Amino acid sequence: MQSLELLTAAEVAVILKISEASIWNWQYGRKTPPVGFPPPVKIGASVRWRSSDIQAFILGLPPTTTGRIPLPELAPASSTAVVLTKPVRGRGRPRKVQTGASG
Repeated sequence: MQSLELLTAAEVAVILKISEASIWNWQYGRKTPPVGFPPPVKIGASVRWRSSDIQAFILGLPPTTTGRIPLPELAPASSTAVVLTKPVRGRGRPRKVQTGASG
């Protein structure tokens, strides 16, 4: 029988070598979690993750050349390239626009 251990967000972050804030962002929907990241177990107000689920998640990760965990919405779906442009912003305080004739 496998020993079952419940891990805190800090312990999961140490195992995955990421920040604890990333774990909480995934948990509360502020960021999209990677594909296959296990849901937590809630015991009262405590939030924990099964160590076996975290191990299965790590073993299920595909090998990448960049070392990044692929996110589902960022995966290239087709050969159509999307170019995002940055909005042009001025520097400093905006100037007042003169309206009408000054008198």
